[in-house]
Amino acid sequence: MIIIFIRAIILFAVLLFSIRLMGKRQIGEMEPFELVITLVISELACIPMADRSIPITFGIVAILTMFVIHQLILLLSHSDKLQGIINGKPVMVINNGSIDVNALKSLNMHVNDLLQSMRAAEYFSLEEITYGIMETNGQLTVVANKQLEDKQQTLPVPIILEGKWNEENIKSNGFSKQNLQQLVQGMRLKVKNIVFLAIDENNRMTLQTRNRPITFKDVEVARQ
Repeated sequence: MIIIFIRAIILFAVLLFSIRLMGKRQIGEMEPFELVITLVISELACIPMADRSIPITFGIVAILTMFVIHQLILLLSHSDKLQGIINGKPVMVINNGSIDVNALKSLNMHVNDLLQSMRAAEYFSLEEITYGIMETNGQLTVVANKQLEDKQQTLPVPIILEGKWNEENIKSNGFSKQNLQQLVQGMRLKVKNIVFLAIDENNRMTLQTRNRPITFKDVEVARQ
């Protein structure tokens, strides 16, 4: 037990030293390669920490090797081409207020994922955003619509996402699906062609189809 205790202290000290040298980013701010290295290092430390048959030097050398790899990748990242290969590139997912569906697909994201990122950035309506860029660390950078900076926004309720009705939101917010269907038919649209349709508490509608830019307008929708 004493040997395991001492091994654990030594490996903890080596881990702490290596992580401190790598920087102070939080998990959510890490680049993909940094997250991979952090996960590998934690696994490399656990194995010799608990298994006395493995020399502790093996764990220390492996951890320091991961640190060297981290530093080499940072050096290579000074090249724009290599940085794009290693970390990827920022992708504009909201362009002039409209959702870029193709950009979302390239990131393996759905519209609902984008809405979550918007809320994390404290934006609740697409009407508040002019441009949105998904950074390589997974965070959304927003250029706000200056015309709406001082305008209080109510929370839009997603009704249609990527061509499908959101039955849960329709029921929980007291909407009548029949009235919503009439609204869609009145605009001569098919549900399968709607990327995003949301209505807030003031009956302000946000609508984007696959072939048209995003629009915002007031509508009349009865609630049950």
